[in-house]
Amino acid sequence: MVLPIILLLLLVVNPSQEAVEPILLDNGLCPVARCVTYDEVNTLWAVPDAAYFQQCRRVATGGWALQLMPCAPGTLFSYKQQICVLPVYWKGCAVLPDEQRCAAPRCGTYKEVNTLWVHESSDKFYQCRRINSTWAPLALPCAPGTLYSFKHQVCVLPSMWEASCNDE
Repeated sequence: MVLPIILLLLLVVNPSQEAVEPILLDNGLCPVARCVTYDEVNTLWAVPDAAYFQQCRRVATGGWALQLMPCAPGTLFSYKQQICVLPVYWKGCAVLPDEQRCAAPRCGTYKEVNTLWVHESSDKFYQCRRINSTWAPLALPCAPGTLYSFKHQVCVLPSMWEASCNDE
């Protein structure tokens, strides 16, 4: 049985409670769920209906299978944050344009603080860290033999790596 893709239209009240803004919630652009590698088994996977997510679970035969899990009422699954969040904090898996993902790291907003940024060297990345009561980007190395992937928001094996910016 094929589950129909469900697009959820939700009215979200902005944090200032001034206006109501309709947004279309769809995790359809997120990576395809798999339970093959260690990292995949330990990843929560998005489904098109953001009120649910998939998790790898052990099966009796010793392998892994995806299990559909609901978010708590009133929350939506954020693949990027790997947790169910209030609708005001939810972001889908839309790809950022090069000018945003390849820009100098910024740490001014909640979203920016929770983004790992592209470094000039593909074996490093920037992470926002609290320094003297303010957020600032700090260059960090990837594990040996891995390269930073903005798309995956983690360091990956070279076979999984794709250039994040046009000039790489």
